[in-house]
Amino acid sequence: MSIRRKLQVGSRAWGLRSLIAIALVAAVATLTSTAAAEDPTQAPNPTPSRVSRDNLHPVERAIAVGLKWLARHQSPDGNWSLLDFNKQCSDGTCTGPGRDESLSAATAMALLPFLAAGQSPAREGPYKKTLVTGLDWLAKHQAEGGDLAAGAKQQMYSHGLGTIVLCEAYIQSKDEALAKSAQRAVSFIEEAQNTRTGGWRYYPGEEGDTSVLGWQVAALTSAQLAGLKVKPHTLDGANRWLKSVAKTGGDGAPNGRFSYLPDSEATPVISAVGILCSQRLGLRNDDPLIANGVKFLMENQPDEKNRNLYYWLYGTQALHNVNDKNWVEWNRRVRKILVESQDHGGCAEGSWNPDKPTRDAWSPAGGRLMATSFSCLILEVYYRYLAIFKNH
Repeated sequence: MSIRRKLQVGSRAWGLRSLIAIALVAAVATLTSTAAAEDPTQAPNPTPSRVSRDNLHPVERAIAVGLKWLARHQSPDGNWSLLDFNKQCSDGTCTGPGRDESLSAATAMALLPFLAAGQSPAREGPYKKTLVTGLDWLAKHQAEGGDLAAGAKQQMYSHGLGTIVLCEAYIQSKDEALAKSAQRAVSFIEEAQNTRTGGWRYYPGEEGDTSVLGWQVAALTSAQLAGLKVKPHTLDGANRWLKSVAKTGGDGAPNGRFSYLPDSEATPVISAVGILCSQRLGLRNDDPLIANGVKFLMENQPDEKNRNLYYWLYGTQALHNVNDKNWVEWNRRVRKILVESQDHGGCAEGSWNPDKPTRDAWSPAGGRLMATSFSCLILEVYYRYLAIFKNH
């Protein structure tokens, strides 16, 4: 039986871990709704079925119309495309296709904001069908060995994103078909790791880079929360890679900066990836590496003239985990940029143009679909990451 059929029938096998995760999402939504009245940097949980209400918080409204745009641009087959999403455009306003096609990565990118907003493939909601058909497409295109890339270039990028989606969907639904697909995907990540460096790169067995490692670590930690099996030595290997790219100051202490490869220079973008991966793998926020990393990120805050949604996505998560005055400052800045730059009017309503008002660093590769997915995820950080990646 396909995932679509099983979820349409309606699995009710809710486990304790699933209920706890959902309860956490509900709890933080309540807390942030209260905080919104006291702190303008906070936003309540989005209510996509009530987009027309004028009293929605600006961030809530931005997320809600963003989800609507993503749903409108799903293909009849259930997937999304980085290149051809505009085939679903009704008036030609949805410009900005990506350069590199990956139906699996595009589908995963599009599904993540729905899951982050608390939408579930197992419960009635405005986007249940969107989720079910998208998940079914991913599962049907999973190779026997667990690979979710569906033939895309830079295989591990696409596979890592797909694995995150399956794990988070399983947390929401507790559907056993999803669990089996997710576990196979996790096993593929474990087998693709370079046994010497502990890293991953574009294809299985390559020595690694920190960018690709970031998606694999996200997938593995999401799998752990879902109660799936993750081999400890795989996580040990990821830590080994992070140590190889972590930089030190003149005193030999970690300065919170990370590089793409062991012998390359540290950058803010890759440092955000390294900091978040370190948090996910258990490093405490009072560790000097995290504290110094936060300082580095704050020296390179979001700037409309230098748009980089990939950087902002990782930096926002890392700073939200720390949750101090630096987070408030960063969040106020990135939220303002995203809310003010979202498209209004026509079929493009709710999406983000990757080339206007300034070109995003990843515009040529990911285009409007990637820009809209990442922008929604950045704005959704309040309630998603408490349940998924909160440090213990």
